[in-house]
Amino acid sequence: MTTSALETTAGPDAKPGPKRRWVRIALAALGVLMLSGFLWAAGPKQVADNIGQVGFGFGYLLLVTFTWRIIETTGTWVLMTPERRVGWGKLFLIRSAGESVNMLSLFGNVAGEPVKAMLLKRHLGGTESTGLVLLDKTIFFLGSMTFMTVGTVFGVWVLADRPAVVVTSLALLTPWVSVLSFAVWRQANGDFVVQASRLVRLLRIKLSENTMAKIARVDALLSDFWRLHKARFFMSYTLHTLGRCVRAVDVWLIVFLLGKHITLQAAFFAAAAGMLASTSFVFIPGGLGAFEGGHAVVFEAIGLGLSVGVTVGILRRIRNYVMAGFGYLLLVFWPAEAPPSK
Repeated sequence: MTTSALETTAGPDAKPGPKRRWVRIALAALGVLMLSGFLWAAGPKQVADNIGQVGFGFGYLLLVTFTWRIIETTGTWVLMTPERRVGWGKLFLIRSAGESVNMLSLFGNVAGEPVKAMLLKRHLGGTESTGLVLLDKTIFFLGSMTFMTVGTVFGVWVLADRPAVVVTSLALLTPWVSVLSFAVWRQANGDFVVQASRLVRLLRIKLSENTMAKIARVDALLSDFWRLHKARFFMSYTLHTLGRCVRAVDVWLIVFLLGKHITLQAAFFAAAAGMLASTSFVFIPGGLGAFEGGHAVVFEAIGLGLSVGVTVGILRRIRNYVMAGFGYLLLVFWPAEAPPSK
């Protein structure tokens, strides 16, 4: 993919206005302050020593990450009909490229989805690729909500004497479950994208008749899927949920490399809490500080200390950036689309 293509995918926010730019800077500064606060409380030297202790064990974290990327790619792959399936290897690369944008973006876990749709468009066409990306992301979020809900249940088990942490987790989880339930309902009803486009019009952005026709086709595709392909949904949902659950192994492995002990239930709760904290502070770029803080609070509550919690959060963030770098290289060197033959 050429530089011009990368600029095209950036969309209208590629050159934000001065006011929006300052808001982003302020939120990023808030994230840095939060991270600095948790790091100071944990002890910078202790955290640095912990990271040094992991050493080359960091490679095992990358293997775990590739494992869940493989599982989640398969979760996307099973959504496609056999006669219209993109090759699994190609889909893995497309997903990796899109996820790199998600990880490096200031807009949470959705900015890379247009990149996935653009790359899939070469194989499936615009309507089908957009519908697939929307379906896959919805099911991905369903798996994430399941993971965080089960993690909170494990929190009740692990922190029977610390109900405040569990109650806070439930309070943060409830609005996201409500929003996701609404999204699934409107997709099944066949007007999800139309409803979303109304928000765009509130921002005084006009949509052409051609665009509205495409939106209607995507909505019809989504509705047909929920009505006619429940088996594919359950396969994809199971795989996406399993991919999220591998995050618990991720946390358990880091603690093991630090020479500490944690049960799998506690690791599950810690991973879910970290994800929930990052999701709830989505307005902060990359959940900076919130992600590490979620780990810090949980690890302090289970008795392993702030320094271990902050170390786990930082190592997982570094691992994410390494994986994002891999995906970004794919995006940069992606073969340019051949011009149509005349």
